[in-house]
Amino acid sequence: MATFSNKTFNSGLYAEFRPIYNKATYDLIYDYHSKKGGQFEVAVDVATGTGQAASHLADKFKKVHGTDLSARMLESAVKKDNIDYQACPAESLPFADASVDLLTTFEAMHYFDTDRFFKEVKRVLKPNGTLAILVYNLPIIKDEPEMNLRFEELVSIALKDSWNTGMDSVKSLYSNIHIIGSTTTEPILEQKMSLTQFKQYCKTWSSYARYLENHTDDPIDEMIDDFAKIAQADDLDSHYITPQWATCLILGTYKQE
Repeated sequence: MATFSNKTFNSGLYAEFRPIYNKATYDLIYDYHSKKGGQFEVAVDVATGTGQAASHLADKFKKVHGTDLSARMLESAVKKDNIDYQACPAESLPFADASVDLLTTFEAMHYFDTDRFFKEVKRVLKPNGTLAILVYNLPIIKDEPEMNLRFEELVSIALKDSWNTGMDSVKSLYSNIHIIGSTTTEPILEQKMSLTQFKQYCKTWSSYARYLENHTDDPIDEMIDDFAKIAQADDLDSHYITPQWATCLILGTYKQE
């Protein structure tokens, strides 16, 4: 997570080019929350980054708190009247006991001390409150086998030593995480992108930032040049591909003991 706090990290790029969680994902969360007797007063998005999820939650909840360890990320966060942002660790949340209806964390829990995080979740959630955890894997590119082989070279060879240790959890879609009484589902995450947009998405990875700390070449630019050759595309802005991210949504409810 330290890479996201680095002064050289481009939080604006992160805000613009990360994949967008679709309406179906939020509908699954809200439907589960309603059926478990949850209220729609206060939501917390942990490791909110630039506030993508917090912004959606703000359309449904009266008050939303977004937290992130990186104050730099929060500088680019979406602004809405009913959202506030605070820089803090996921394992030490600045909220009162039993004060939160829904707590979400998207594509971030592999950075946490999960035992301490779950204790905090249990502390701040109201009875019948919901915990929603979402993770998505690295993408595959729909109907582009040659590009996928080149993408795998980037991931497994060029950036091999730059991935965070939590990447194994991401690749397994948090299969090592189990919450008693939880349910899991796999909403589809798919997004049409130009080659330029896909390049910029890849450059939001912490592994890329870590790679550049020790190298002068740019493996993502090199990969996109190869993509253009494969597609016989002269203009990176006008040739589109469709990345798909394998996704897992874990939903759980804490009952009052």
